[in-house]
Amino acid sequence: MTEKNYIADMRALVGHTGMIFVTAFGVLWHADRSEILLERRADSPDTGWGFPGGFLEYGESPMQAVVREFKEETGLDVEVVRILGLSTNINDKNAWGDAQENIAIGFEVKLVGGSIHADGDETLEVKFIPVSPEPKMFVPQAQRTMHKILTENEASDKAWFRENGQ
Repeated sequence: MTEKNYIADMRALVGHTGMIFVTAFGVLWHADRSEILLERRADSPDTGWGFPGGFLEYGESPMQAVVREFKEETGLDVEVVRILGLSTNINDKNAWGDAQENIAIGFEVKLVGGSIHADGDETLEVKFIPVSPEPKMFVPQAQRTMHKILTENEASDKAWFRENGQ
């Protein structure tokens, strides 16, 4: 694996020029599927919940990334069960002034060990949140993803695909 600051290293080389990044996130259900594990993010603590996950590091598969991110952010060890879907979102100017396209791959995961705790860095709080009513997510992209997970992925094994935030 490479340094922790892959994105910062790339930005130092290309500035604000548009770049494509791949992210992976996980969905861990409570045993009865009435709740989902979510995190209160340090970068947006008052705007809603987020899925545990993050950017892939160079040399890492999406499945490895979601397992790593889950451990880092929640203290939990997980295994990938299946892919839920893929979405893209293009942002001409993010909070740092960078043009960026994110390709997000969502996975259903199952718990295999560890103990739940927030890392205190990226994640301020981790807990199972009821899925009814639909949890308020920290950004519109995550809210649309949550809706897809709750309305489409539970009905079948069909993965969803969304382009440009739709």
